[in-house]
Amino acid sequence: MLNFIVNTRSGKGLGGKNIAKIAKYCYKNNIDYTVYITSAPGHATTLAQNLVDQKADIIVAVGGDGTFHEVLNGITTFENTRLGFIPSGRGNDFARGMGIPRDPIEALKVILRGVPKDADYIKVGDKRCLNIAGTGLDVDVLQRVAGKHGKITYLSSLIYCVNHFDPYEISYTLNGETKEVKAIMLGVCNGNQFGGGLKLSPESKCDDGILDVLIMRMPADKKIMKVLFKFTRGKHLNLPITTHIKCESISIRTKINYPVELDGEIYDDLKFDCEIVKGGLKTFDLTAQ
Repeated sequence: MLNFIVNTRSGKGLGGKNIAKIAKYCYKNNIDYTVYITSAPGHATTLAQNLVDQKADIIVAVGGDGTFHEVLNGITTFENTRLGFIPSGRGNDFARGMGIPRDPIEALKVILRGVPKDADYIKVGDKRCLNIAGTGLDVDVLQRVAGKHGKITYLSSLIYCVNHFDPYEISYTLNGETKEVKAIMLGVCNGNQFGGGLKLSPESKCDDGILDVLIMRMPADKKIMKVLFKFTRGKHLNLPITTHIKCESISIRTKINYPVELDGEIYDDLKFDCEIVKGGLKTFDLTAQ
């Protein structure tokens, strides 16, 4: 039985259009399914929790990164459950990075083949994150775009925020050693991109058991616009202002209580302790035929 948790409003209504195509395909091919429609923020988490309690074997999230994030956080245990994804948002950064087909029927066929795949997710405090957890400039950008998506929208907001953002002090603890840095952005990455296709961490893979931590500082001459082009193309890893750390866990603190974003969802009071959960995401193999 396929259990679809659907945000029909995602992607300017793309979620609703995609589930209609999926329902037609399932009916035509005698595939058992049930559809659960979300009605408010956080509802997808509740729906997923209820399905796990019922020992649902397959849950499929239909929506964007926010819907995927909510569903993951509702699956309290993957003991009996696998999670599939039908990308239906405007950014779809996690799906892009994973290589999940944009076409809903092709994405559905990955799930129907039923070949298991264990990928990773990030445990952040008491929350889970599929793609990227961050603080600093990216939070400001997300607050400015306020629900709008797409690479152009993100870039224009990024340019504005870059010109109005003051670096702030971050301390991070790794292998028992604490360091302090004045940064403009810090991202803890499982996936490789955010903001509708901007490759913050080009080397990241969701099944390598590793966190890629990217810390970006203000250039000495404070002319950050000159490095922005390299950043948008994923060519920033070797810049002097970039620190790239590979690890399995890291704790981050800010002197001011700065918000944290997980998969584009903003949290105001979340303890920013990150740990990779190796093989914790029970999903489906994209390469199996």
